[in-house]
Amino acid sequence: MNVSRHYYKDRKSREELIQKIGEGKVVASFNVDRGHVNGPEIYKITSNGIILVYNAISNKLVTKLIARPGQIKRYYAIINKQAPEYLLDIARKHESLNYNK
Repeated sequence: MNVSRHYYKDRKSREELIQKIGEGKVVASFNVDRGHVNGPEIYKITSNGIILVYNAISNKLVTKLIARPGQIKRYYAIINKQAPEYLLDIARKHESLNYNK
């Protein structure tokens, strides 16, 4: 897997939890430009409520997030759609278990 130095170095415990949860399959992808110095990013949401963040230029994995419901809603709002309820339910469960702290 082509990952950034940041992810490899700083996100080991999060990766272990994500492996426990299961990454799932990508169900949606969103182009996001937040003005980051390294360029725009691609956010991919998986069926298990994990957000995979890639640099859009290098295609390197920057980080993985255990999604909160608000994050999922914001990304779907980019394409003027409502987030699937099953994804929001998964995100609520992860949030109640403090997985995204």
